[in-house]
Amino acid sequence: MFTKILLMSDIHITEPGVEIAGLNPSDRFRRSLEHAAKHHADATHLFLMGDLTDTGHVKEYQILKENLKCQPFPVTLMLGNHDERSAFSQVFSNLPMGFQHGAKKFGETTILYLDTLNQNNLNSDSGLLCNERLEWLDSNLSAGNGPVIILSHHHMLNTGFDALDDINLLNGNLVAEIIAGSRRCQMVINGHLHRIVLSTFKGTPHAAIKSPCHQMPMILGSKDIFPSTAEPGGYGVLLLDGQTPILHHVDVNF
Repeated sequence: MFTKILLMSDIHITEPGVEIAGLNPSDRFRRSLEHAAKHHADATHLFLMGDLTDTGHVKEYQILKENLKCQPFPVTLMLGNHDERSAFSQVFSNLPMGFQHGAKKFGETTILYLDTLNQNNLNSDSGLLCNERLEWLDSNLSAGNGPVIILSHHHMLNTGFDALDDINLLNGNLVAEIIAGSRRCQMVINGHLHRIVLSTFKGTPHAAIKSPCHQMPMILGSKDIFPSTAEPGGYGVLLLDGQTPILHHVDVNF
């Protein structure tokens, strides 16, 4: 019997009248929530995996909070490079120890969700786990012996999307080694790329999910970040049984 978890990343809520690639992020998000509520009403939890807003302004977080009022799932929010800690805290909650990370248990499986926001870096779109967050991760991986799934906004490995690989998790190699060394992690799942990407890194499966809103063009090997495309959006459906996690992706027909 599987436990079903919903995953959405790169929501990019904007203020009224502001579109991305000709799309309304709030509308796309609401319609993804409606689709999930209709087709996956048995889901146990919803994780929003960072880039909750497009510019990190308080008004955008207020719109996000309003959009979440009528959906039926317990929700955990994560932060990405387009988010801003103080504005997020004003609308949702004060961050424990200054970071929006944590652990949630679903049956035999623990989901560790990371806070990779590197807000004070000169290259603010890249991610980083500082020493305090690295210690938190290592401590949680050492705290038990059951299976673990790790959710991260930023990706750790190189994907062939050179421009986005320049703004991945800056210490992703180290983080991936810590994860692999625990021998507990069944899968790492991230957003940030706005595309579905599957690989293994340091012996651990890694997967990226699409955005409910806009996607990145399928152009490899360029140092330029091209304008986003209005391809179908979607979300991830993660099935957990304590043995073999299964990650599906649902495209929403807008």
